[in-house]
Amino acid sequence: MKPSPSPRFSALLHAVLAAAAILGISALLAWAAPAYLDPEWARRLGGALLGAVVVVYANAVPKALAARMRCTSAAADQAARRFAGWALVLGGLAYMLAWLVAPIGLAGMLGGLALGTAVTCAALGCIRIGARRSSN
Repeated sequence: MKPSPSPRFSALLHAVLAAAAILGISALLAWAAPAYLDPEWARRLGGALLGAVVVVYANAVPKALAARMRCTSAAADQAARRFAGWALVLGGLAYMLAWLVAPIGLAGMLGGLALGTAVTCAALGCIRIGARRSSN
């Protein structure tokens, strides 16, 4: 029977593969523009790719936060994790949407504003949930 890789090695392998995919897609977009793809659409798709990365990692970040910041109850932990996850997913989707549909000159600013708002909401929501539950 073949031994399974350690969780730490598996996590590292997943991170390296994810980074390789991001770099590969970015290189493909750079190679395709302007001969095969409009340069504006190459920029838009690159921005949308970064928003997709945020959406994917929005699932992992709340689990890491919960390991570092423990609330007084398991229910408060779960509520904080869910709120942070949903806020980051919505922020990532808004970032993608901004890059896909907003005028190209405003896409970066609008996407960054949406993502910054989501991160702020996630942090403040976790703090509020932790404070509310610890006072009970």
